[in-house]
Amino acid sequence: MKKFLIDRLLFPKDFFKKITDKLHTLYIGIVLIGLVDLGMSLIYKIPFYFYNKPTEILVYNISLALCIIILVGLLDIIFFAMPLFDIFKNFALRKRITDIKGQFIKLMKVYIVSHFLIIPLYILLHLVFKERILGLRIYSGFFLIFKIIIIFWQSAIITRGIYIIYTFHKKLKSLVFFMVSTWVMVLGYTIDYLVSTLLTKLFM
Repeated sequence: MKKFLIDRLLFPKDFFKKITDKLHTLYIGIVLIGLVDLGMSLIYKIPFYFYNKPTEILVYNISLALCIIILVGLLDIIFFAMPLFDIFKNFALRKRITDIKGQFIKLMKVYIVSHFLIIPLYILLHLVFKERILGLRIYSGFFLIFKIIIIFWQSAIITRGIYIIYTFHKKLKSLVFFMVSTWVMVLGYTIDYLVSTLLTKLFM
């Protein structure tokens, strides 16, 4: 029962074992993550930017959206994986890594697939708290608590995936989870600020 529940919440081990270092799926993942990052900032503004606009402005907004999706998706994934990958090189392994490039690609893909389970919750969270956050501070507190819970859940998914593609000693699991959850939280707020405060201002 415990294994069944963990497999449903964090993906089965076999799922991570099937992750490859093929680039075409990585490119798809970059677009998906960029779409998610932009979509979370534009979720309430889509009608304003893309409906009932003159043709030239609509073309501009669509072109800008595509550029932001690719740019932010690439930045999000690279800035997640690169620092952690450099740190993980110094961790004790039970088996030496021979394919550095392939391992780096797999780490990026673990981050990508961790979004599959948590994105529906993020959307639901925004929909539930949208109006209430504007009115009562207590709902802002609830929103923050649920967001932190989702971050920890995503970090647990990533940590499980890392332990499948790497061969760390089990005593490092708590340290890996702490590093991943901290970095996911910092990176999430950074990307959100970049998109919502800077890049979305470019739309007309």
